[in-house]
Amino acid sequence: MMLFLAWRNITRNVRRSLITVSSVALGLASLIFLWGFNDGVHNAMMRNLQQVIVGSLQIHARGYFRHPKLSRTVPEKENVQQWLEQKGLAYTGRLRTFALAASEESSEGLILLGMDPERERRTTRIAEKVSQGTFPSDSHAAECVLGLTTARNLGVKIGDEVVVLTEDRYGSLAAEKLRLVGIIDSGEMGIDRGLVIMPLAFLQDMLGMQGALSELVVQIPARQLESVTRSLRSLLDDRYEVLRWYDMYPMMKQWVDLENAFYYIFLSIVLIIVAAGIMNTVLMSMLDRIHEFGVMMALGCGRLRLAWMLMAESLLLGVAGILIGTVVGLGLVGYFHTMGIDLSQEMGTITRFYIDPVIHTEIDTEHLMDTVMAVLIAACVAGIWPALRAARLQPVEAIHHV
Repeated sequence: MMLFLAWRNITRNVRRSLITVSSVALGLASLIFLWGFNDGVHNAMMRNLQQVIVGSLQIHARGYFRHPKLSRTVPEKENVQQWLEQKGLAYTGRLRTFALAASEESSEGLILLGMDPERERRTTRIAEKVSQGTFPSDSHAAECVLGLTTARNLGVKIGDEVVVLTEDRYGSLAAEKLRLVGIIDSGEMGIDRGLVIMPLAFLQDMLGMQGALSELVVQIPARQLESVTRSLRSLLDDRYEVLRWYDMYPMMKQWVDLENAFYYIFLSIVLIIVAAGIMNTVLMSMLDRIHEFGVMMALGCGRLRLAWMLMAESLLLGVAGILIGTVVGLGLVGYFHTMGIDLSQEMGTITRFYIDPVIHTEIDTEHLMDTVMAVLIAACVAGIWPALRAARLQPVEAIHHV
């Protein structure tokens, strides 16, 4: 009965109620779209970081990530690889060391990274970032891929020779002449400058480290990352370290968390506006019906039931706005998820942080539910003051109110 009366009271002044519902819907739709944009940027950024080169997690010898040394190779790697294959996880092995790369014009200190061409294509998207030439296909070939900035600094182009000088496993000098077969233009500084990619087997032979790996890079769906990490850490002993992408690059995750915190502050501001709008509507409705409330109380309507009726009005206005706002907001997120928002002209060099120039909106379920529930709670809170005002009315005074 109270819900029916609350709905009847809302429809008494359709114009005022529609304005309130529209403001709630507009605020919620805006919040959902902004969350969609925010999550689209962050999720793409984190996917790019993992899928281009870092992987979801990496397995090293204990202490290797903080203090990389050529002697710290992955122990008993065959057992780890067998476990990963049994779980059906995509992985690749790499060998990493430091080297001096030289051309006819100049030289530069770089990281020498040996990759298995076949497995790398199945695990990461680094091969897709080659803008000139090709990615190596033969793991034993004397070939290399450079970042665009590195190639420019060395003054080399596709087909030119690059000499790399490094130390092998015994500390002796090892030098090889490589043919440049590909140039990467990823927009990310760490890849475009300071990195030489070469076939894994060739680098292992060059360093006298046949079969050795510095790291195992594993690609895992986001929903399985924590469970797989726990399983690996319980399976492997203290000779290993299993690091998730955000263990290795915490700044990226902290940046995402910081931006999300700013969005929650913005959400709080919008909620205050939404609650004020609903409270204003319900309060005006209450003031217009003081005489009616006096009659109801005189006829036996309890103060609690009267307060509940006004709370129900506030709740109904909020629910109506939430339904419309959710449909509109998700519609916008779905549309721009397909069409994308091209910000290539405004981004400039920000693409080096793995941000795509075309943003495809997507919203995490947690953020959607948090926003909807927050607006619903705001609608409930907005009805408290009008309900208290009505509950405090004296029947005689209310009946004589003009």
